[in-house]
Amino acid sequence: MSGGHVPSDPALLTAMTAAEAAGRELLRRWEMPISGRSSKSSTTDEVSDADRAAETIVVAALRGAYPDDAIVSEEGGGARGTSGRRWLVDPLDGTINYLYRIPQWAVSIARVDSGGPLIGVVHAPAAGETFYAVRGEGAWLRDARGVARRLAVTGLNDLSRALVADGFSYSADERREQARREVGILPRIRDVRRLGSAALDLAFVASGRLDAYAEAGGNEWDWAAGRLLVTEAGGRLSEAPGVRAGLSTLIASGPGIHQALLDLMLHASET
Repeated sequence: MSGGHVPSDPALLTAMTAAEAAGRELLRRWEMPISGRSSKSSTTDEVSDADRAAETIVVAALRGAYPDDAIVSEEGGGARGTSGRRWLVDPLDGTINYLYRIPQWAVSIARVDSGGPLIGVVHAPAAGETFYAVRGEGAWLRDARGVARRLAVTGLNDLSRALVADGFSYSADERREQARREVGILPRIRDVRRLGSAALDLAFVASGRLDAYAEAGGNEWDWAAGRLLVTEAGGRLSEAPGVRAGLSTLIASGPGIHQALLDLMLHASET
């Protein structure tokens, strides 16, 4: 690393090394014909051999370094543990972007305990960027040059000027409800961005590239690392009702607009 913050937490270093190794494999495969495509929750929710290969790399690295920790990974790989700590792994967050050769995808790894995320890593191979955080020690971005800088959310206080990232369900019925709510939200903010990777959306909020993020229906492996990035960068997190029973909307933003955004999302869900 050529400058800035130097990470020293052993678990963080393990996660960063694993994420970057998986990222190299994903980049290698990105230049090749996509193989092993199949559907998961719907025909538009896909997985490929690239997801599986990245998962194998990450799970092996975590298991080798922390054999007593449990591992939960999106594509089904993982392991039981006895330590009370778990690793939450999304080996390729933004698979559809990856399949379409859109360079907005990431490897997301978090280690959690009963108090929530302990460490979080979101590695964006196409950009050469790694976002990382340790609970109580701040959040950082290491860029493609190897220089690290501390992250901070935006200080925006006016919701009408907020640039907000969102996402949509793979279910057509749920997308219909999300679109209905969007009609009431769009006139009250600057604009929305649909970038396609929840982990990177949260990392972008933490780094001030976005003012806020709001999306329903994410899984814990989608959000865990990014949640820690946001809070360690001075942001706030809340949940609002999702588009169906049992589904939550995660809201992340800087503190200046958070309550106003939460109120807006609650109103949109009730009307």
